[in-house]
Amino acid sequence: MPAALFQTALYASLVLCALGLIWRVSAWLHVRVGPDVRALTFSRRLSAAYRGSVSVLFSLRIFRLLGVFFLDVLLLRRLFASEKLRWFGHLLVVLGFTLLVLMHALAPLLSAKLFQDYQPTLDPYLFLRDLFGLMVVLGVAMILLGRRRRRTGFAPVRDPAGASFVALLALVLVTGFLLEADKIASARVFYRMAEQYAGLIDTQELKPLRAYWASEFGVVFDDLRRPQDPELVAQGRALHGNACAACHSKPASAFVAYPLARALAPAMGVLERARADVWLLYLHVFACFIGLASLPFTRFVHVLANPLSLLVNGAGPAREFSLAARASRRALALDACVRCGICDVRCSVAPLARYLGNPLLLPSHKLVATGALADGRLLRSGREDEALRSADGAFLCTDCGRCTSRCPVGLDLEDLWEAGRGDLAAAGLPRPAQWVQARPAFAWAESLEQLAGQAFSAPPLAAYAPLAADRGSFSRCVQCQTCTNVCPVVAHSNGAANGVDLTPQKVMNLLRLGLYDLTLGSRMVWDCASCYQCQQSCPEGIRVADIMCELRALSVQRLGSVRGHREPS
Repeated sequence: MPAALFQTALYASLVLCALGLIWRVSAWLHVRVGPDVRALTFSRRLSAAYRGSVSVLFSLRIFRLLGVFFLDVLLLRRLFASEKLRWFGHLLVVLGFTLLVLMHALAPLLSAKLFQDYQPTLDPYLFLRDLFGLMVVLGVAMILLGRRRRRTGFAPVRDPAGASFVALLALVLVTGFLLEADKIASARVFYRMAEQYAGLIDTQELKPLRAYWASEFGVVFDDLRRPQDPELVAQGRALHGNACAACHSKPASAFVAYPLARALAPAMGVLERARADVWLLYLHVFACFIGLASLPFTRFVHVLANPLSLLVNGAGPAREFSLAARASRRALALDACVRCGICDVRCSVAPLARYLGNPLLLPSHKLVATGALADGRLLRSGREDEALRSADGAFLCTDCGRCTSRCPVGLDLEDLWEAGRGDLAAAGLPRPAQWVQARPAFAWAESLEQLAGQAFSAPPLAAYAPLAADRGSFSRCVQCQTCTNVCPVVAHSNGAANGVDLTPQKVMNLLRLGLYDLTLGSRMVWDCASCYQCQQSCPEGIRVADIMCELRALSVQRLGSVRGHREPS
């Protein structure tokens, strides 16, 4: 590759990467998540970030950050606590890729200066290069295996840019191994090295050396047939010791590339004529440069945002930060998320997400929607349904804190959810309880009846509310009103204009009569405090509170389908 072309491509990719990082960092200081930070200016947030950094660096908290850096950033302690297999996979990827960059990509700047007489074709560098590449491949396989074992029932968040970046990384690894294998087996490369380093160009002079390299190094010469003459090989060994041994070890230590070179041997004639050594080099180098240039524009910017977020979160809980610092912390969290899905598996409303068929209840999907809402993408024309589903997902969250406690990146997701709900409310996207209770239960039932058999098709009841679908769950109800007498919601609403429309025992009676649609929009279902006093006091052991929770989930699914419909006046 011409040096001028290489340098031009390198500098261009570095400039694009630097500009992309500046753009990302500026986003951390101007993206606003939550109505409480809308009035904050860029300069005020920059000042808060500067003051916060100085106050930590010149205080005893610096020792806490050093611990966070060593345990959380380098050793991935939080991921180890949740997922051992994926922890080991991430460790292999990080170590393998970092060592490849330092000892291979930056070899002229680092390896050649750190190690005397460094040559990439000598041991142990042949072995280490393949080892580091294989570490990355195995690490990715372990991550994918760990992720597959922890399925939530929903596909992960789609990210075309991230998928393209993964394809680039795969291209870098594959072309790297193929390029090394081609160099091992290529006669063209052999002749070039012989002329450049030994001054040998005569075929007869090279005959012993060719025999030795064909026998011991796996080079494929079209005019040589195996087995080689032992005497000629011995002469070649002596010539190799004088001219080549200082720079070339036997490639068998390249335990990935050497078997690949032997496998490619039958096709080497075709590859030589196609100049595979040239186009593989171009593919490998330019894939690296494109990956470097595109890094800030994909979600893989988390390789930088993740350590920074861990350090910021290690400085203290959100309540200890100023409002301006919390605003930047929220924006940083949007880029620091690695989409690992661990929070989705641990989420307490994951069963509800499956019942509703709404992945936006799950934390990783909800975080993407929070970012889209913050920059206005979620409210664009054509995304109304997604916006409504995002509101349902945000407001049905129970704030149990499992996502925050299990996050391997240490994100304060509870603070993000609270801020996101504020943005949804400000955009006119209310919680499900508000839009359901805006109409009487009877009006909702009429809408369901009018659209039945037309555009609306009711989901199977058992799929979303197995208890409510089983008549045996409530058929023993004797209408004794014990559940109503102990219900705090009924007691609190007595005499109020907006009191409950149906008492708990009336809800059970409607279910017994098969009038499910009349229960879905009732205030009782949505005002239920889930205190379980009704269920604990029921003389027949009916799971009243659990059935109420199921009806709430079912109502979001069914009433959401007819949300835009209005009964005729």
